[in-house]
Amino acid sequence: MKQHARVVVIGGGALGAGLLYALTKEGWDDVVLLEKGELTSGSTWHAAGLIPHFIGGLSMAKLHQEGPRLYKALEAETGQATGWHGCGAIRLALNDAEVDWFKYVKGILDYVGSECHLVTPSEIRALHPLLAVDDVKMGFYTPNDGHTDPASATNAMAAGARLGGATIYRHTQVTGTRLLDSGEWEVSTDKGTITCEHVVNAAGSFAKQIGEWVGLDLPIVNMEHHYLVTDNLPEVEALDKEPPVIRDPKA
Repeated sequence: MKQHARVVVIGGGALGAGLLYALTKEGWDDVVLLEKGELTSGSTWHAAGLIPHFIGGLSMAKLHQEGPRLYKALEAETGQATGWHGCGAIRLALNDAEVDWFKYVKGILDYVGSECHLVTPSEIRALHPLLAVDDVKMGFYTPNDGHTDPASATNAMAAGARLGGATIYRHTQVTGTRLLDSGEWEVSTDKGTITCEHVVNAAGSFAKQIGEWVGLDLPIVNMEHHYLVTDNLPEVEALDKEPPVIRDPKA
């Protein structure tokens, strides 16, 4: 294992691999990622993989524009599929307060140049013929939304980072971090010790524990969630194209 790096990233999920890739794009090639298991084996592998534009903040609205661009470019750059599906998305407003919120968000997205449309229930049905819209007041349609496979996308970012000079060590358990008198950091692992200028805590569900090593109390709590996986639905397969992702606040 390398003994020194400019940056050490702890955690091989989407955020850790994504940051490593971004650093190499900025010319930082002396960067290392440490992952205790396989890439994506923590929280990333079971993520939904949704890539939205809808957001109520100006800075995040600009940031959300990068998602579709990134995942399309990654496939061309690395040859690694990301599972990108540019199917669009529709959010449903079921009351007047949500309608007002949609109008506010549309102003932000219009300002940054992200395509979006306020659509009627009948227009929603035209976009997604299988959807019941009896209690829907309005939809927020973002045609450039989509979804990706989190594991594939993470591995594509890791591949891109390696092409940019980064080093990734899997099955390498980080056991501690220590600030040295020189101002550098010492990162201890079960494979040896590495010193660096910067440490990034991208450990997901283990981030709180790693923060405690340097006296930080990160407000992270692991919670159980549920999701439903179906068999192939003939009604969906019969559609002439993939329907948009649906965001239903009542579901």
